[in-house]
Amino acid sequence: MQKLTCEQIGILWITSASIAYGMMPIWSVFVQDSGISTEYLLLFRFICTALLLFSWSIYKKISLKLPMPYLFKFFFLGGVLYIVQSFAYLDSLRFIPASLSVLLYHIYPAIVTLIAIIFLKDKITPKMLFCLITSFIGLVVILQPSSYLALNFYGIFLSLVGALFYGLYVIFSKNLAQKFSSIVCSFYVCLFASLAILCYIVIDLPNLQNIKANGILALLGLTFVSTLFPMIAYFLGMSKIGVTKTAILGMIEPLVGVLLSLWILGESLTLIQCLGACLIFFGSILLFIKH
Repeated sequence: MQKLTCEQIGILWITSASIAYGMMPIWSVFVQDSGISTEYLLLFRFICTALLLFSWSIYKKISLKLPMPYLFKFFFLGGVLYIVQSFAYLDSLRFIPASLSVLLYHIYPAIVTLIAIIFLKDKITPKMLFCLITSFIGLVVILQPSSYLALNFYGIFLSLVGALFYGLYVIFSKNLAQKFSSIVCSFYVCLFASLAILCYIVIDLPNLQNIKANGILALLGLTFVSTLFPMIAYFLGMSKIGVTKTAILGMIEPLVGVLLSLWILGESLTLIQCLGACLIFFGSILLFIKH
């Protein structure tokens, strides 16, 4: 059996991360329906993940000491870029349909590709461009944006802000992912993200209503399945395949969200949406094929 190349291993890591991240809207719906606000959702998510990563680093004797300049970089990465995109994306679900929010949010691969080409001088091959276009067309088809007539522009704004800041997050995390282990990167991103949202909660003091049991379970799923694992997998994969391919493989994330909505929320899928799903799969799988 032929051994997987470094690039193929990286693609598998990013694909796994995209699948786990794709479950996030489902967890979030259950959490918010149980009476937990977006602020407390993010606080619990990031604090628990940071504590788990800290415990794991002690167990594995992984040093978390960093020079001060890198601490500032991680503060910007987690305390600004990651927390803004997380809050904007999840909060947009309260104002616009989830599928429209997902569509707008996932223009970030185009943002990443554009920034990488213009500012980072990345070389984009015809194959990568074809994969990006194919995946995005599939995304447009599967989410049927033309069916939405009444639009909440604040929700649209939030989703686009999430897309912009996640695109910047992907770009700025590239060098750090190559210099430090995935555990170190994920820990500091979660640490500074949790500190940022904690400061916001202290200032704003949002109400915490009575929490249902299913909300706690969903919150645990959001923390372990859709935060801890994909953050580590993301840094492991991006250091092997670069930012552009990472962004393109991120197109799998909304596909997972739609499929889970069919199964868990009882939504229906049309023949056209099936075609869109096939286009996303085709664009992502084509990246995995070496020749």
